[in-house]
Amino acid sequence: MPVFRDSGIVRAPARPLRGNVDGQTRSKMRNYTHSQANQHKKNLEKERQDSAKSNKINFPDFNAYLDIYRENLDGEGDLPTIDGEGSCPTSTSAGGGIEEAEEEWEDIEDEETRLFKEAEQTYRALLVRQGYFPCSPLLHKSVISTRTLELYHHLLYAPFVRALCDLHGIRFRNHLCVQFSEAYDAFRAVKTSILSSIKTVLGRDSPDWRSLNACPACQYPTAGESELEFEMLAAMDGNDSLKRVERREASGDTSTPGRVKERYDPRVGGRDYFLDPKEVDEWDIKNWRNQEGWKEPAPQLSKTGAEKGCEDRWENMKKSHTEADRGIFDETGIFVATCRHMFVLWALDMIKSGEQRKYALAFLHRFLSAIKEERANLGLRSPGKKAFGYDIGCQLQTTLDTSPLQPLAEEENARMVTGSLHGHAHNRLCQLKFLLSYINGCGLEDLEVLERLFSLSNALAMAIRHASKFHRRQMISSWFYHHDNFEAYANLSKFIYNNYRQALTILEAKDSVISRMRAIGVLDGKEIFGWLDEEKEYLESRREEPEEDLNRMDLYVKQVKLNECRAHLEAAHSAFIAYNPSDYPANVKRTNAVEQTMRHEQEKEEKLMSEVHFLERRLELKEPWTEDSEEWKKAEEMFKNHSYRKAVNRLEGLIVARIFELSKMHMAGTGYKMRQHLGKALKTRSKAIQEAVRTYNTAAAKLSPPREALSYDEVVEKAYVSELDFLKDTDSNIHEKIWAVPANRVLMTEYFKLFRASEELDRLHVEIHRLLTYMKEEQEYLRAVELNISENNPQLAYQVSLYR
Repeated sequence: MPVFRDSGIVRAPARPLRGNVDGQTRSKMRNYTHSQANQHKKNLEKERQDSAKSNKINFPDFNAYLDIYRENLDGEGDLPTIDGEGSCPTSTSAGGGIEEAEEEWEDIEDEETRLFKEAEQTYRALLVRQGYFPCSPLLHKSVISTRTLELYHHLLYAPFVRALCDLHGIRFRNHLCVQFSEAYDAFRAVKTSILSSIKTVLGRDSPDWRSLNACPACQYPTAGESELEFEMLAAMDGNDSLKRVERREASGDTSTPGRVKERYDPRVGGRDYFLDPKEVDEWDIKNWRNQEGWKEPAPQLSKTGAEKGCEDRWENMKKSHTEADRGIFDETGIFVATCRHMFVLWALDMIKSGEQRKYALAFLHRFLSAIKEERANLGLRSPGKKAFGYDIGCQLQTTLDTSPLQPLAEEENARMVTGSLHGHAHNRLCQLKFLLSYINGCGLEDLEVLERLFSLSNALAMAIRHASKFHRRQMISSWFYHHDNFEAYANLSKFIYNNYRQALTILEAKDSVISRMRAIGVLDGKEIFGWLDEEKEYLESRREEPEEDLNRMDLYVKQVKLNECRAHLEAAHSAFIAYNPSDYPANVKRTNAVEQTMRHEQEKEEKLMSEVHFLERRLELKEPWTEDSEEWKKAEEMFKNHSYRKAVNRLEGLIVARIFELSKMHMAGTGYKMRQHLGKALKTRSKAIQEAVRTYNTAAAKLSPPREALSYDEVVEKAYVSELDFLKDTDSNIHEKIWAVPANRVLMTEYFKLFRASEELDRLHVEIHRLLTYMKEEQEYLRAVELNISENNPQLAYQVSLYR
């Protein structure tokens, strides 16, 4: 028989193998004639046509192949377990890699052989039982060993196949990647079927079971445990790195994309992790806005913390950010939700759009609905609070409160928060209401877990950029499965240990903080909580400048320009009167220039006069303002304050951009070119900040009394962007408040960190008990199921043991 290489692609036998076999088996194999093979090919063709009509792709029944995961061949030891399943043992040889056998196979009496156990099985089933997966559904001219497919499980097609070619000195050919992909699809289908049967026998095959039981520390409550303020802390965010190019025909016109030429594929990958796009689109705002029961957000909602400008600071929220991608990419990214321990709850494809709110709403609806249904089925107690971290949690909370999802969110006690990293780019009022540092029960959690997850998953970007829809989802869901079961779960105890140490380290500074509190006359921590209330009241009392004030400032500016224009016009008129050329023909150009200057100044005066009269009518003024009038002086002071606040806003925006670029520059997964680009952007940003500081100092000097000037170093070293909010207030009395003193604000931050560290210990004590209980009860349950089915279905029982 031929030597089947166990780590590469080989040519499949054109007829039944012969070799060192007994007479009975040889007789069975001889009975498998060429006519039977041809008849089998016809049956396969009919099967393929029937599958195409039903939009269903049929793979062999995995039960016929379960035993290949547990058999050991001549001298072959136990193989390592991958993804909770056993590796597929196959025959070995001295070589390995990609190899093509001869068309005609000769008898080799002294080679290792494997017998076809049942010659009457289909040829495809025989190949898989041998430990090889075919590369095509009908003509099996090339096959790939199961061990090779297991080895590839977490690698990429092209690099892996190229490596095999290099190992054996074979020229790389593109069709090898296609063959490998086809075999791997069949291999994955078998593994998915096995895992599906395991879930069925374990009673874990409901659509929402995985998301409701993803994390033992978050979702495995135990009897008698302490009640937490928030029963679960989760995070969600979008990532545009895992996008996929839409296959199109070449277009002669570069301004318009060609026609889509993607092949229809009924297969859907990643069902356990991905929500259906149709389910997501139901929560597009345009689909439920203006429907019965919808209400327009009240004006005061913008003063609950969701201030204008928060959303504009995130580039992936802007439509212009994805307009260029729509003609190139189909899936423009991925939206993911995880618990605080980095276990994936759900993933959603962002299709031809940026990070829209429909993705967050769709996830919340699916997840909260599943929790509600499970609680009703089990007769559990009333729901505990749940906090979901998001970059712009303030804006999403406003959307949530006015959407059809509001009753469900209120019933399940769900609220939005902002993560620690992104929260510091929000204004101070947003922070006081949504930042984790000021929310009781959140502990030391920062809910920036998605930033760390994406820095790992971005390694998939190269593999999926030009993949099909099915293969993209297949790769991402396989990566999520491996991450949840072999990374997040393995690191769960380490996560708890590190957080425990961090909390204890923070609490060591308790005596120092208390002594500093007493030094300023604060004897009780309740006073510091009172500081937050006072600060919140102050910020909520601030209003946008009314329209009348804006009109008064506009009138002041127009009148200043009008006075300047009149001075220029008078000078131009004097020059025109004094101009008397002795030789007019020789000085035509000079004469025309003088006349033109005077004419332009007259036109400017008329335009400004018209605008001034319009504003005077709007303000219903009885008489025009003069520079000596009281109204003029009030408007002048108002305009100086307005210019000052505008300079602070400009400075704040530049600092926010600088913070994000610095964080991205030091993030894992940021390539060299991106670091170079960010470095240049930071240099440009530094120059812009220096100019903004000069503008600020100029505006600050015009105030009465003048504000203290800032230096560039002081600005870039600001720990919190929100501290600039206090610069915007031109009332000097605010800086006399005890909570506005810089040293006291640092003390307040340290106190809340102590408070959160104590909460973190309480949460960790609960999570430790949950994890230990889960580990014990899970093993007992899996052993019981394995024992229960071992007699009737030993193959499946073996797979359960591997799953365990």
